[in-house]
Amino acid sequence: MRGLSIFLSSLFHPMWVPLAGFVLIYLLGGFTLFVPEAAFNFALIVIVQFTILIPLVSIYFLLWRKKISSVQLPLLKERPLPLLINLVSVALVFYILYKMGYPKMLVGFFVATALVSALAFFVSLFYKISLHMLAWGGITGIFVAFGFKTGLGLHLLISISVMISGLVASARLYLNAHVYHQVYIAWLVSASVAFIVFYMF
Repeated sequence: MRGLSIFLSSLFHPMWVPLAGFVLIYLLGGFTLFVPEAAFNFALIVIVQFTILIPLVSIYFLLWRKKISSVQLPLLKERPLPLLINLVSVALVFYILYKMGYPKMLVGFFVATALVSALAFFVSLFYKISLHMLAWGGITGIFVAFGFKTGLGLHLLISISVMISGLVASARLYLNAHVYHQVYIAWLVSASVAFIVFYMF
């Protein structure tokens, strides 16, 4: 069971959520008709670079410098700097896509993502909240708002997102990475914030 929990935590790591969410909204929202393939590929390069590569390299650099004890960031005091780097990286993705004139809804996805990242940073200054559940709560809230905004029947996608959230929550609790309130509060607050921001943008 421990091995499965580690596998689920890695497979559904917060690092992959912005890329997966952006691609799904691009495809389901019909943006293939408005955003040329070259522009989509450029956005993917930017997203991978800023939300995956830079945070990953920074984590291992901090580990090498002994500023953190593990890539899992188990201690509250280890979290602010990596999360600040992640926040700046996500904000830069928003800025680049906004300046390049991408559709409002695609830009709005990164507005919501940046605010969830800001929430993770500021809360982690004093409270060890679950980053996994912040990510999955956020993406679930965005999918719900996306369905309301477009009128698309996204029940299956939302159900899958909720199911993954439950699996990840169970995995984090089984690994004793968090206690219950750190998991549930993270998901509920993130889902609410992301829904409101994406729906209003």
